[in-house]
Amino acid sequence: MNATTYKIGFFKAVQGAFTEEVITSIKQRLERDHNAVVTEVDFRGGVLVDGKVYVGDICLNDFDVYFWHDTLWPAQTGSDSYYVHLLRAIGRDVTVINTADSTERVNDKLRSHEALRAAGLPVSEYALVHSGDKSGIKAAFERLGGEVLIKPRFGGWGKGIVRCSSVDDLQDIIELSAASAGRQQQFLLEKYYDNDMSQWISVSMIGDRPIIGYRKPLSIGGSDWKVYDPDKQDGKGQQSQYVEVTEPVRRLAVEAQAAIGKDIVGFDFILTPEGYKIVDENGRPGLYAHCLEQAGVSITDPIVELIAAACQRKQ
Repeated sequence: MNATTYKIGFFKAVQGAFTEEVITSIKQRLERDHNAVVTEVDFRGGVLVDGKVYVGDICLNDFDVYFWHDTLWPAQTGSDSYYVHLLRAIGRDVTVINTADSTERVNDKLRSHEALRAAGLPVSEYALVHSGDKSGIKAAFERLGGEVLIKPRFGGWGKGIVRCSSVDDLQDIIELSAASAGRQQQFLLEKYYDNDMSQWISVSMIGDRPIIGYRKPLSIGGSDWKVYDPDKQDGKGQQSQYVEVTEPVRRLAVEAQAAIGKDIVGFDFILTPEGYKIVDENGRPGLYAHCLEQAGVSITDPIVELIAAACQRKQ
């Protein structure tokens, strides 16, 4: 009986730990060990026609598995991304790593927080408020303990996060933003927690495996209460420090990955008097070469295993 041949679409730009050598090794191992034919194709160059996605003459709906890993710049596309529509269309016929739904979920901090809360995980307490509802803003501020963060739903690098210890300041900031935009707006608020910033840790996941933990130096953005890197001084993680993931954090990260559903994802944790809290979800987590080296981990193995397992499920 002939072994099944799997058709795999693959896209990962050379970046960070995904060197040209690593990407080539992943493809070669899939072809050699898992009877796969791997086609390099970037779905972002695609067009959606009658429910199927085409890049040139290649129909991405004809693959068995489609793997991609990059960012879709949610701060630019917001909640309606053309690329997510493409992924969703491909996913009607193909096993996609990472799926449209999980990508959309992790890109939106409100939806991410809701998924983690529904799973019973210790995510930051949060509220969604409307700029035209002053009484609702005041009630949310009080319910969140009288000190809050205004946080962009589609953001990153700590940009746009404002800490408010007064409801008057909160109202003023919201009114200014809405007036500048010329329309009513929604705002995501989070409870501010006293925490030991030296214990902040981010955990990067591939599938259900915590790959590395790392910590960013607070000196980068000059903030003593948030990880802030607006100029992306540590964009390649060169200043990030490898941190061993303790069992409590590892367990939370595994459960959080299952709740979000994204195959490659990361979570930021702070240590509060109540224990660890998940304060952010990262669609493109740090997979920094020097941290991987310190951890004694290669990303080739978990990526190959992730794709091979998806192929096996197609049988």
